[in-house]
Amino acid sequence: MRPFSLFILCTAAQSITSAEAFHGASASSRAKCPGRGRDVPISRDPFLNKNIRGGETGAVRPSSALPMSLLGSVGGPLIQSASIFAAVNGLGALLSLVGKTQIHVDLLGTGSFALAMLPVLLAKGAAVTRIKLSAAAVTLWSIKLASFLLYRIIKTGHDARLTDLFKTFSGTISFWIFSLLWGLLCSLPHTLGTTTSSPGNPTALIAGTVLYAAGLMVETTADWQKWMFKSSNPGKFCNVGLWSISQHPNWFGNLLLWGGILVINAPALIDVPTDATFWQQIWGYRKLAMAAISPLFMWALFKGQADGSMTTTVELANAKYGADSGYIKYIEEVPMIIPKLF
Repeated sequence: MRPFSLFILCTAAQSITSAEAFHGASASSRAKCPGRGRDVPISRDPFLNKNIRGGETGAVRPSSALPMSLLGSVGGPLIQSASIFAAVNGLGALLSLVGKTQIHVDLLGTGSFALAMLPVLLAKGAAVTRIKLSAAAVTLWSIKLASFLLYRIIKTGHDARLTDLFKTFSGTISFWIFSLLWGLLCSLPHTLGTTTSSPGNPTALIAGTVLYAAGLMVETTADWQKWMFKSSNPGKFCNVGLWSISQHPNWFGNLLLWGGILVINAPALIDVPTDATFWQQIWGYRKLAMAAISPLFMWALFKGQADGSMTTTVELANAKYGADSGYIKYIEEVPMIIPKLF
């Protein structure tokens, strides 16, 4: 039982250190070393620590330190984020099964991102500017998009892409499980960014904010252009404005803005000592590698919808506009997501 007790003790110490880091405490805490009667430093990351036992030099063996370090430093924020996303999407699934309505779908699915930011926005004490900026960016996007999608569904009454899916129990549950997965993976750049009190890099903060603002503008403009076009030209496909250079410019804008959030947090997600070994350097990039899952997942999601391999979007569009020669030419010449500017 002694090894297990030692594991619990070390995990607890690591969790306390992570919590201190989030609230702006110093980079390391101190604890009593059993049998030595003196304080020893407890590193924020035992794998990269050079003095974890109080006097010995050298890194802890990866076999025991790597898993504990990963869970200790990111486990809390990930669990907290997962709990919020799971609760909101669970409520959405319940309403879909009981109410047989689509009014709440985008309000809860997209709005859950804003709710997941509340622990940072409402936390007592001063959080670093980078974390506040990241949380504010996610919240602004979430409220903006959820409000627009709620307005749209109220006006249109339903989303044809979801009608058949929500007819069955399995279809409804699978949708909300995927919505939960979307929330967890898409928000990784911010969620992982809250696991460190590093201020980040000023250049990255500016560049990320500019990229985010550009993406938010593209997504908002694309949604507005299509809504206005459809209102004036019912039954026709939209090929004006941004939609003339991309079949899905709103998705392109979404990729840009989440890329901006990743850039804002990226430098803070790298934790490599100057004298680290090769494997310690690799390990120091683990959070950034995890955060990179977000844009890769979003690209796969949008690409799958755009080419019809994941949803019925293409099938529905072809059934609606397939007889229009202009539409056939449009889908053959205009890029699916990334605009062809030249």
